[in-house]
Amino acid sequence: MTDKARISGEVLLQVDSISLRFGGVRALSNVSFDIRRGEIRAIIGPNGAGKSSMLNCINGFYHPQEGRIIYKGRERQQMQSYEAARQSIARTFQNIALFTACPRSTTS
Repeated sequence: MTDKARISGEVLLQVDSISLRFGGVRALSNVSFDIRRGEIRAIIGPNGAGKSSMLNCINGFYHPQEGRIIYKGRERQQMQSYEAARQSIARTFQNIALFTACPRSTTS
């Protein structure tokens, strides 16, 4: 995507200064980004970097202590996961054991 297209694309999701703590552990500290129509973004980092915590804030499973999340122009305050799902925001889990292995055919 060109810079011009990025500038003119409608912002669908805006994450603004999100901070999340679990007791004394800071999982997220002042995280901000946006996603515009037509973009594909990735959240990458090592284990424990806060990737899943960020996604859980977006989908309403966690509620950050600071910051705001705006989806399609509407601020989402303390939204529950089922409310996020109604707005087409959901997550799935990476699990290699979702399906049982198919037995191999022993015919020659």
